[in-house]
Amino acid sequence: MLIMSPITYSEPPMETHKTAIPAESHGRAPDDRMDRGLGARGPGDSILSKFIGSIARRHSLQDYGWRLHRRPVRVLKDHSFILQPARQRAAAALLWRYCADGASLMSCLQCGMCTASCNLAENGSLFPRRQMMLLQLGQKESLLADPNIWLCFNCTDCSSRCPANARPGRIMAGIRQMVLEQFARPRILFRLVNDPKGLPLLFLLPALLLLLVLGLGGSFAPQASPVLYASMFPHLTLNLFFSIATSFAVFSALLGAARAWKGFTGDPLWKAHARHFVPAVYAAMREALAHRKFSECEQFPLSRWAHVCVFYGFLTLFTLAGVVAMLIRFGVPYPFPVLHPLKIIGNLAGILLTLGTAYFLYQRRRASANDDPSSWFDWALLLDLLLVAVTGMLTEVFRYADMGTLAYPTYFAHLVLAFVLLVGLPYSKLAHVIYRTLALAARRYEQLTALRLAHLEKRRVTA
Repeated sequence: MLIMSPITYSEPPMETHKTAIPAESHGRAPDDRMDRGLGARGPGDSILSKFIGSIARRHSLQDYGWRLHRRPVRVLKDHSFILQPARQRAAAALLWRYCADGASLMSCLQCGMCTASCNLAENGSLFPRRQMMLLQLGQKESLLADPNIWLCFNCTDCSSRCPANARPGRIMAGIRQMVLEQFARPRILFRLVNDPKGLPLLFLLPALLLLLVLGLGGSFAPQASPVLYASMFPHLTLNLFFSIATSFAVFSALLGAARAWKGFTGDPLWKAHARHFVPAVYAAMREALAHRKFSECEQFPLSRWAHVCVFYGFLTLFTLAGVVAMLIRFGVPYPFPVLHPLKIIGNLAGILLTLGTAYFLYQRRRASANDDPSSWFDWALLLDLLLVAVTGMLTEVFRYADMGTLAYPTYFAHLVLAFVLLVGLPYSKLAHVIYRTLALAARRYEQLTALRLAHLEKRRVTA
């Protein structure tokens, strides 16, 4: 018997696990005294012992092997919340549609190695351990209101050092997808964009819409030579079509952003104080544009530059599309010559976007080969971005080469891919640009609000 003075532990007898405490264990000792050191028993002790005995018989106190002066110390069965296997499986089931590694959640030990490994975790944030725990506990609502889930860059530093191979990086990606579905409206579009079974319908619908637009305001027989895309889709028709698509995407994104902001701060977006909201958004945008945090990820050091290529390549092309549409509206001749500044910037942006997406596709392909698969949520965006960039550059090449038989079908495919990318922005992984910026802004907003309240309280006390 191991002495732990005065409480000791020894292996409990097997029969005591399922039986009540014997009555004599609570009654008066033969010599009417407890073990030396506890003192003599008084008349009231007998009444207390009978009471304890009745409680023991009623609730079947369990003997876990603890001894107090050689007497068993039995306690009620612990009915507090315990992560039992059945409950863990239920929590893991939350991710079955979002993460290929959802079952690995069951192997999380809550050891904190992921937090210790993550260079993005701030002091006291317990990131991403806290998010893993919330998921294990089934606290879905808490995850919806947690801005920290959007701070993860999915660099997999935590996964590479997890002793239980729980892959918290992939779990965090699955959590973000789950939360994004809750914010998305209409939700059916989210499922269409992120389900490989909906892939044919996802591209068939915009193709049919473009064919309808082509029949109403375009031409199925554009001029063969020289290649002129405006002879297929007039500028006004095309700009009007994509303006409607952009408006729908922006409206959907604002709905999701409003839900996210209320979850992050507890207040509706339209009630945010402009005095704090504007500087908070400005600070968040500066941090997002700088990409400084990416340099702290160690597992894939090139990811920062690849993400810079994808981010700025896409942002530049998106901005140029709007600028060119406005210039055409004001009568500027189009298409631009090959050495036009906007044409050069667009080509460079297309090359950056291609290189960045190719790197991430290679990275995910290598991870899948190492039994670390990515979900369709990750693959879909990268493939669409790569195809948009490649088809966009091919349309330019075929136009300069005056190859009409290849130019017009490629241009049509490029428009379909661009439509899917644009309309799918609030529902695809691309939405993390919005929610990450909003999460950063919400944290800064709460800091500014807290400072303001502290200042007012100080003035009140002083007065």
